Amino acid sequence: MGKEETNPHLAITMGDPAGIGPEICLKALSARSRKSSVVCKIYGDARHLKAVASQLGVSLHPDSIIDTGHFGPYPAQRDSSEGGLASAAAIEAAVSYCKTGLKKGIVTAPISKRSFKMAGLPWPGHTEFLAHLSNPNQPPQVRMALINKELRVLLHSIHLPLKEAIQTLTVPGLLETFRIAQDAAALFCVQNPRIALASLNPHASEAGQFGSEEREILSPAIEAAAAAGISILGPISADTVFMRARTGHEPDFDLVIALYHDQGLIPVKLNGLDEGVNITVGLPFVRTSVDHGTAFDIVGQNLANPSSLICAIDHACKLLSTPNRLPY
Repeated sequence: MGKEETNPHLAITMGDPAGIGPEICLKALSARSRKSSVVCKIYGDARHLKAVASQLGVSLHPDSIIDTGHFGPYPAQRDSSEGGLASAAAIEAAVSYCKTGLKKGIVTAPISKRSFKMAGLPWPGHTEFLAHLSNPNQPPQVRMALINKELRVLLHSIHLPLKEAIQTLTVPGLLETFRIAQDAAALFCVQNPRIALASLNPHASEAGQFGSEEREILSPAIEAAAAAGISILGPISADTVFMRARTGHEPDFDLVIALYHDQGLIPVKLNGLDEGVNITVGLPFVRTSVDHGTAFDIVGQNLANPSSLICAIDHACKLLSTPNRLPY
């Protein structure tokens, strides 16, 4: 059997063609060591990828690109239905490939959620779309985890309006997140993890002075988790919990569960975008991603930094080559 058949394989999806996805994919693949045992290929519109490669002066082997169809021309530097269809086709092809074997994973460049909507696609983001594709009849429960060298965060809810994220808080839903958080800690190679739950209200509600969710939902969920053998600390005031979890400062916690999207992403992104990685926990295959968006404003200027994508590729390679291993 040849290298293609025996070695782990990463499908790197190009993201929205009008964004920086194609540029960072090409730069990242060009920069990667040829000594890696993981086979990496870019999934996307081959015609568009080759045009961007020519503009960048990047040379890649023809076999490095898996063509998933041309949907252009793509309106430059903006959302479009064409961009949504092209990015979705790349993701679908990558998932189909991953479902054919255990040694396969996905690394995703940024999509435009608005382009998805313009294309008539019902999924609000990568995470929900990947869960659907992995099992359309019964999508797995998945959560978004974001890590960098200083912090590990897992989101309870992802792409929901804040009002809806609060309204949908339930004890059973939190219990599912707590179980997934334990799985995430195993990915991070943390034994006996100290998992903290961020509060919803200021100062964890100050015994009910600033809201009732801590008393009525969060604390009962933590008690139910303890009865099920899952240790969750909190709820802990969100204005201090992330600071207390930063590595390199004798952290009190190994992982923080954030209750809604921005609560978790703001502290992660304050540490910078270059080394942040998004990991989807709960999928039947490895999936990592960048922690930034399409950056339409710098497309075509050779300014896009591939560092986050390179980190995402490196993390996925480690997961595929040595199961249950991450660098921090």
